[in-house]
Amino acid sequence: MSTRGTLLDKRVLVRTGYDRFVERGFGEQHDEGLVLAPYEALYLAEKGKLTVVDESGAELGYEELARRFEERIPGFYLRYQVYKDLRDRGYVVRTGFKFGAHFRVYPRGKKPGEAHTEFTVQVFPEEERIELPELSRMVRLSRAIRTKLVIASVDAENEIVYYEVKRISP
Repeated sequence: MSTRGTLLDKRVLVRTGYDRFVERGFGEQHDEGLVLAPYEALYLAEKGKLTVVDESGAELGYEELARRFEERIPGFYLRYQVYKDLRDRGYVVRTGFKFGAHFRVYPRGKKPGEAHTEFTVQVFPEEERIELPELSRMVRLSRAIRTKLVIASVDAENEIVYYEVKRISP
């Protein structure tokens, strides 16, 4: 059975029947219901757990929903591949904007409020170069919030390689 949500620009609002999503670490609860980030909404739609409609009530399939998010969020689909891979591996993944990263990831079996973020993830296409000052900034930010920094490199076939980056002191 699929729960119904409404697309509101870059988020999806689920008004009822979302308890199982909360139990699995999805979304943020507000007075009007559960607000899902675009990555969460697309993941749940792909898994057949969520049906998304636009404000007029027209149902949006997976492809249309992905297209709309990609239009609104540059690089969305590349980052979605990483989000999906981490979720499929059993991690709770949240957006990492306030941590200066694409995602923040919690230990397996834990949700926000139960554990501290285990690592932050930055997503890059395989061919993109990362300049040292930018890499240094990412390492400093992850250290400041006591997490591990992970770089997710995605190739043209959507294969993902994860690299942990850390500062060492001789």
